[in-house]
Amino acid sequence: MSSPRVSIVVPTYNRRRLLAGTLPPLLSQEPASIPYEIVVVVDGSRDGTVEMLREIQGEGRLRFVTQENRGLAAARNRGAREGRGEIVLFLDDDMIAPPNLVSGHLEAHARPGERVVFGGLGLAPAVRRSFLKDGVESWGAEIDARLSSPGYRFRFDDCHFGHASISKSLFLRAGGFDESFVKFGNEDYELGWRLIGMEAEMSYLGRVAVGQVYDKTFGRWLEDCYSVGRADVDLQRKHRALAADLRLSRREPHPLKRFARWSSLLAVDFTAPAWAAAELAMAGMERAGARGRALGHVQSLLGERRYWKGIRDARRAAAPVRRSVGEGRAA
Repeated sequence: MSSPRVSIVVPTYNRRRLLAGTLPPLLSQEPASIPYEIVVVVDGSRDGTVEMLREIQGEGRLRFVTQENRGLAAARNRGAREGRGEIVLFLDDDMIAPPNLVSGHLEAHARPGERVVFGGLGLAPAVRRSFLKDGVESWGAEIDARLSSPGYRFRFDDCHFGHASISKSLFLRAGGFDESFVKFGNEDYELGWRLIGMEAEMSYLGRVAVGQVYDKTFGRWLEDCYSVGRADVDLQRKHRALAADLRLSRREPHPLKRFARWSSLLAVDFTAPAWAAAELAMAGMERAGARGRALGHVQSLLGERRYWKGIRDARRAAAPVRRSVGEGRAA
């Protein structure tokens, strides 16, 4: 194979079975002569991922590196450094690539200069449907409609690197992802904010869409909502200019969501048993494949509460640090 122009970076953690299904489409991109490589970053997996990759590494295009579990930001940075291509194409390990993934991104980078290209996001056809999966699909459609608008100006929260390519030189100049974001959430938004500050050229490649094999349970989704709350507090501290645009700064017009927010911030929450029962019931209905707009509204309400619990815990964790810093100055 000639020297690759595109390095597809796929970070993964304990998802061997899923990766076994998403790698074959990456290994058979069209045309066959296209110059690209695949760099899988095994972020501390203990489920046989390495052994599986060793069996198929002879495909030529595929390489893998291993590291201790350090989170998505660190894994993406490692893959970008290891990649030999002038373009880095980040792809999550649960994305099924279309045959024109690489050729589409190469075409988008054909003009001279550095840029970021965000690709389309969809739901894989074989995914078991439920209100949770319907929400993921609606979210992808909303992104597509917004970013496809003529003359659209990108915001930091449009920057989703689960499917995006970037000139490697630009990525390195920007400093890569902030590796202090270890848990789920905001490592891509934070990089997006810095890239916008650098006036980086950004575009949307909606005609090249990947299909996500979304396998998260409702409980895992709630955990992600909590993590995003904590990550928003971190992002606010890092970039004060972003504070007004973050979800935690918005006024909530819906009374039930205001109640969810209020109850999550209580030191002693007398409503906690009712919320826990609602979460348990929704988890059961999601497993059963229940669907409907009403369930989507309940999901949103429960996610709002978990999000604000994350904010509460992040602020409480930071409070002693602020006091000790102040005491040190006073001494």
